[in-house]
Amino acid sequence: MPADWIILKFGGTSVAGRPQWETIARLAAQRREAGFRVLLVCSAASGVTSALSALADNPGDTGALADIDLRHRRLARELEVDAEACLAEAQKRIRAALGRLADGDSLAPRADLLATGEWLSTQLGAAFLRQRLPVSWADAREALQVVDEPDLSPVRRWLSATCQPGADPGLARRWSQLEPVVITQGYAARDEEGRTRVLGRGGSDTSAALLGGRLNADRVEIWTDVPGLFSADPRRVPQARLITRLGYDEALEMASNGARVVHPNAIRAAQVTCTPLRVLDTTRPELPGSLIARHIDPVPGVKAITCQADMIVLLLRKRDHRREVGFLARVFEIVGRHGISVDLVSTSETTTSVAINGAANHVDAAGLQGLVSDLESQCAVTVHRRCACVNLVGREVRTALANLTGALALFRDHPLLMLSQSANDQCLSLLVKAGADEELMRRAHAILIPGPEDSGGVFGPAWADLEGVV
Repeated sequence: MPADWIILKFGGTSVAGRPQWETIARLAAQRREAGFRVLLVCSAASGVTSALSALADNPGDTGALADIDLRHRRLARELEVDAEACLAEAQKRIRAALGRLADGDSLAPRADLLATGEWLSTQLGAAFLRQRLPVSWADAREALQVVDEPDLSPVRRWLSATCQPGADPGLARRWSQLEPVVITQGYAARDEEGRTRVLGRGGSDTSAALLGGRLNADRVEIWTDVPGLFSADPRRVPQARLITRLGYDEALEMASNGARVVHPNAIRAAQVTCTPLRVLDTTRPELPGSLIARHIDPVPGVKAITCQADMIVLLLRKRDHRREVGFLARVFEIVGRHGISVDLVSTSETTTSVAINGAANHVDAAGLQGLVSDLESQCAVTVHRRCACVNLVGREVRTALANLTGALALFRDHPLLMLSQSANDQCLSLLVKAGADEELMRRAHAILIPGPEDSGGVFGPAWADLEGVV
C-alpha cells in the first residue's frame, strides 16, 4: 500500500536563502522518515512576484529584468547549484511573455510572467534538495485546472483564478511513481487550453490545499514566518494571542475578513476535502502552531479581531422614496456585471450601504468610476474611499456587543459608517474611515479576548511573550 502524502507549503521568506532551504531539507527528511511521501509547494522568493508585476506594467524595463535575473543567480551561487541549468527555461518564458506584453497583449502574458517566480524558486530548490534527498520536480499545472465562474471580470479570470477542490486518484498514482519527495510550484494553474492562469494573492496556500485534496493527503502544513494564527494582527496589537485550534468555519471567517496568514480559498479547499491545515513557523518549528480542522470542539466567544483595509463604501439613495420593487436586484445586477463581489450590505427604506474590498476586486479608479456611473442610472451615489472594516470573529458574536461599551466611545470622534452582522453569527463588522481602525482594534481586543486560562484551551501565549516585546 503506498504511503500517505503530506503537503509542506513554504512562502516567499521561507525560500529566499540557503538557511531557509536547509530547513526545508530537514523538514522533508523528517516527514519522509515518519513514513510519508512528501510534496513541497513553494512560493516565489519574497518580493519577486511584486517585481514581476512591476515588470509587466513596464515590459521594456531592462534594468528590472536584470535585477530579477541577478537575484536568482545569487541564490543559485548560495545554494551551490548550476544557475544556467535551473534558470534557462524560466528566462525563455519571461522573454516570451514580455514580447507579447510589448505587442499589446495583456492578461495571458501577464499570468505567464507572474507564474515564473515560482518556477524559478522551485527549479533552484529542486537542484539544491537533490544533493540531500531523492527529489522530483513536478508541474502543478498538471494537477490544477481552473473553473471559470460566471460574471467574473477578465482580470479575475486570469489573475485570481479558481479551481474545483476534490480528489484525483489518477494524479496520486502518477505522482506516486516519482521520487518520495516531490517539489512543485504554488500559485500556477492552467485552463482547458493549457494556458497558464494564476490563483491571486495567497495563491500558493490555495495550491497546497487543493493538492492536499487531490492526493488525499494526511494534512497540509503551511510553513510561514509567524508562529500561527493570532487573535489580532500582532504588528498592531502586541498582546494578540496564538490561536491553537480552530474549525474551518471560524478560520474562514477570519481569513475572509482580513487575517492574512492563510488565504480563504485555501481554507475552503481544505474544508471540502476535510484536509487538516496546520500553520507553523519555519524559524521555530518546535512551536505547536495553529490547527484548522473539522473535529474541533466549538467554544463560544470572539476568537479574533481582524481588519480589512482598502474598503470602499457606496451610499445608494433612492430617488423615489415609495416602496420600490426590485431596487436591490437592479443594483446588484449592475455590481455583478462589473465582476465585483460585495462584502457587506445594509439597507433602509431610502438608503442602501454597500461595502466592497477594492484590492480583492482589483477595483482601480477607472473601474470605480464606471461602476458609479452605471449605478447612477438607478440612484444617487456617494462614495467613501479609504475605509477600513474591523471584524469581531468567533461563535455567537452578537453577545460581544454587550461588552463593547468602552470601545464604542471612539465613535464620538470617528463616525461608524456601517454595522453588519453575518447571518451565521460568526462575524460582526464595524466599518470606519481609515485611521480609526487601529485604536478600535486595540480596545476591542483588550475587552473581548480572554487570557489562556479562560479560553477553553483555544488561546496560547501572547505574541509579545513569544517575541520578547516590551
